[in-house]
Amino acid sequence: MKRSDDTEKKIIQAALEIFVRKSYHGTSVEEITQKVGLTKGALYSHFRSKGELLLRIIDEFKVRFIGGMVDALEQCTGSALDKVHCLITFNSKFAVENQDLCVFLTFLTTELHADVDFEPALKGTYREYRKVVSEIIHQGIRQGLFKKSLDPEVAALTFMAMHDGVLHQWVLNRHQLDGPLYVRTFREIFLHGLVEVGVSFGRSAHGSKP
Repeated sequence: MKRSDDTEKKIIQAALEIFVRKSYHGTSVEEITQKVGLTKGALYSHFRSKGELLLRIIDEFKVRFIGGMVDALEQCTGSALDKVHCLITFNSKFAVENQDLCVFLTFLTTELHADVDFEPALKGTYREYRKVVSEIIHQGIRQGLFKKSLDPEVAALTFMAMHDGVLHQWVLNRHQLDGPLYVRTFREIFLHGLVEVGVSFGRSAHGSKP
C-alpha cells in the first residue's frame, strides 16, 4: 500500500470513530487531525473538506458492507430462505469485525438525512441495500417459502429497520449481551413474520449449515 493510501485509510478510520461517537456536526477537523497526528494542511491534501471525508466514508460503507453482502449472497447456494440466513450471518459477522462502519449510517442518518450535501448519497446507499433484501424476498415468495401477502419492498425496509435497531442496542448493551443468542433471537423474530405457514425456519439441505 502506498504511503498516501495508508494515510487516507488512517484519516477515514479516525473520522469514522469520532463521527459515530460525537456526530458529524459535533466533530471538528482539529479533532480528526489530532487523532491521526496530522496538520490541517496534511489532511486537506487528501480531502478538500470534512464533507468530502464524510462522503468517502459513505462510499466505504457501500463498498465494504453492501458489496460484501452481495458477494456473500452470490456464494450462498440454496433457496431464498437460505439466503436470508446467509444475509443475517454476514451482517452479524460484519458488525463484530467493523463496529463503527456498521453503525455509521444507523447513528448519523437522523442528523444528515435533510442535508442537501449528503441526502442523495445516503438515500442511494439505502436504496442499494433495500434492493438486495427485496430481491431475496421476491424470490422467496415465488418459491412459496415466504408469505404472498407481503410487499417485498416494505418487508425489506422492515428488515433494515429491525437490523438498525438491533445494532443500536448491541452497541449500548454489548458487554451484557450474549451475542449468538441475540442474533438467533433477531433471526427467529424476523423469519417468523416472513416465512409461510408450514415452512421450517431451518435451512434447506442445499444451504449453509446453521
